[in-house]
Amino acid sequence: MLNSREILKITLQKHWRVYEAFLALIASMELVMMLYGYAVFDFSDKFRQLYYASYVALFSVTVVVLVLSRQLKKIDGNLDRVIYTVDVYIILLVFWSAWISAMDVTRMGHPVTFMTILAAVGSLVILHPALFLGVALTSTMFMIGMTMLFGFTGLHSGFFMNQFFFLLVVAAVGFRNYHVIREQYTLEQTLEGWAWKDALTGVANRRSLDQQVDKLLSEKERFTFILLDVDNFKTINDRFGHHEGDECLISLTKILSDTFGENVYRYGGDEFAIITTLEGPAAQKKLDQVNEKLRKRETEYLLQICAGIYACAGEKEACRIFERADSALYTAKKEGKARAVIAGEQTIG
Repeated sequence: MLNSREILKITLQKHWRVYEAFLALIASMELVMMLYGYAVFDFSDKFRQLYYASYVALFSVTVVVLVLSRQLKKIDGNLDRVIYTVDVYIILLVFWSAWISAMDVTRMGHPVTFMTILAAVGSLVILHPALFLGVALTSTMFMIGMTMLFGFTGLHSGFFMNQFFFLLVVAAVGFRNYHVIREQYTLEQTLEGWAWKDALTGVANRRSLDQQVDKLLSEKERFTFILLDVDNFKTINDRFGHHEGDECLISLTKILSDTFGENVYRYGGDEFAIITTLEGPAAQKKLDQVNEKLRKRETEYLLQICAGIYACAGEKEACRIFERADSALYTAKKEGKARAVIAGEQTIG
């Protein structure tokens, strides 16, 4: 299951501009409040000076976080370091709102700022629910403590009951949203995995193969490409049924994976592809070993493969790689099956 950091990482990757817009909105609101305060506040009142300084502080921090997040994203494209910045900023924002609301309550106002920001954070599920609940409780106590420290003694049972029920609702919403979003992202990851894997055999599919070949070509890597299929697979299907045909492919996949590692792909039907760093002759010996293992299977029929091997060096087009390997595979079929042919060379049976 995804944890909160993975959820936040995925959210930032998908909605980076929304995150930047959120920071820009906060900064804009603080700027408006600063301009308003500058125009109407009586700065002979030390309380108003403190109130105004609090808005200046949040505006400055928000701008710094916005700039820092952009820089970190450029340096660290996977956003790992940005996540810490987001967490710290959100916690600071909650405590800042508790501070401002403490001053509002002292002047016979209401903790609207604190309640609004805490509810917003809970609905966004930026923090893990347990951490969010801890921040909510401690920031509430901080707000009440600051209110009393300012000398305001008018807090009554209605105020505490209101805060208590508000925290319950926000916490419940936060926990619910967290689990819903986690389930959603888990499902998305599962679906994404299915899009890149073959459902029957569990190995990577043609889409993954095309992407990997393009990647290796763009990086100008040298590799060996193998294209193979099952000899007389249609006969096995027709005589023993499609279920047995599927079992053949699953067994073959396991042997190929055990022999060549993870870079085994189902090309389509009974065709498979392998990407390896082995040279042609070494790959050819490995494929002979695969056929030996297949012959040892206790079945009513003989399961064996043919393969075409092409060593790629300096190629620029994926289609040429597939064509050369496919041509070698055709030669293997023509020369007697159960063998591997290196493109451009004679068969070693």
